[in-house]
Amino acid sequence: MSFTRKCWFYLICLFAGLCTGAVGGYFQFFLHKADHLRMQLTTWAHSVSFWEGFGAVLAVCVACAVIGRFLVRFAPTAGGSGIQYVEAAWREEVEPARFKILLVKFFGGILTLGSGMALGREGPTVQMGASIGATIARILKFSKEELRFLTIASAGTGLGVAFSSPLGGAMFTFEEVTKDIRMNLVIPTLICVFAGCTVSMTILGMQPDYNVINRTFIIPGVKESVAFILFGIFIGVMGPLYNKMVLILLNTNAYFKKVIPEVKAGIIGIVVALLVYFAPGLAGGGDQLGTEMLNYTFPIATVLVIGLIRWFFAPLCYATGVPGGLFSPLLLMGGILGHVFAWTLNLIGFDLNPMAFCAVGMSAFFASTICAPITGVLLILEMTACWDLTLPMLIGSALAFFTAQALKSQPIYTALRLRIPEVKQMQQQGVDVLQPPAIPEKLS
Repeated sequence: MSFTRKCWFYLICLFAGLCTGAVGGYFQFFLHKADHLRMQLTTWAHSVSFWEGFGAVLAVCVACAVIGRFLVRFAPTAGGSGIQYVEAAWREEVEPARFKILLVKFFGGILTLGSGMALGREGPTVQMGASIGATIARILKFSKEELRFLTIASAGTGLGVAFSSPLGGAMFTFEEVTKDIRMNLVIPTLICVFAGCTVSMTILGMQPDYNVINRTFIIPGVKESVAFILFGIFIGVMGPLYNKMVLILLNTNAYFKKVIPEVKAGIIGIVVALLVYFAPGLAGGGDQLGTEMLNYTFPIATVLVIGLIRWFFAPLCYATGVPGGLFSPLLLMGGILGHVFAWTLNLIGFDLNPMAFCAVGMSAFFASTICAPITGVLLILEMTACWDLTLPMLIGSALAFFTAQALKSQPIYTALRLRIPEVKQMQQQGVDVLQPPAIPEKLS
């Protein structure tokens, strides 16, 4: 590629990043509005008779779930997280995202996440970013390599925008999607992420995603370091179990083939309505609850109940196939496990800070489920601004990743990618679909 062509390509990366930041920023803006409306609805529902109030909540939650699932009919690959399709497109197993995916993810995601389903916003923003990058590349008639690079850079930008985490978004591109770092991929990604996060932070503000009040933690001594080591191993066991739960519920949903998807989504909408009405704090992606756990110590009985409900509720929502991701719910689950672990060791003579283990648990659980430890550490450091916990996060995430690998646990997005029909067919033909894809040395 000539110098002039390279400059032109980088300029387009900047433009794609700006577009991804604007779309992702306003997607979150409307999600905040939807969350506020849901809380207002819940408050009103408790001010009137039970049947009138719960009936209204039930109607809204079921309608949002059904409509969200119906929209997926217009773009089947927009169901669920969508990150597995981004990875498959990079491997040239499926075609890159079309523009209609952006529309389905945007409006479907607002309905499903806004109604209180336990789903993450990162799946929609990553796939919307990929859709933007691929669409721009098609319009400008870019080469196949340029289209791949622009698509993947925009997808990483989507993650950075979702969590106000530019470093996490960039590293996600290298560590999780491409599983390689090359300068011809680094520069487009960094340009794209810079532009996208600048725009989204202009729309949403510069504050970290989790508003941690006390970000100063005591440097861990020998006793605390031992606890973090044990904690990393513990999370390395729990992560694969959580992945199993997601896959079991997906298989259960697929088993009932004769039931139309909208009906199945509506049934889960009833479960969502029960939580929204009786325990509104447990509904939704979990950002607010995660922030509270990073700031306050909860009674252990409360934490156990929350953990038990969320362990099943989040995978149940994901299994419906509506637009929505996995990151936010699994980060909350990691925080819950951190509280439980710290409380347990405190019973036998330790003096551990549950909030510190909550933050470390988020990064370690990310490492054990998604098998991207560096991304997990960067993501949580940027989301919490708890830089004092850098060392505990490093050892916790490393051991969680190592333990998950020792248990031969498949990363959740690899497991989801292997469920894609085109990938299944390639596997049946003897193609090694687990082999990391080659990155072109040069853009042509």
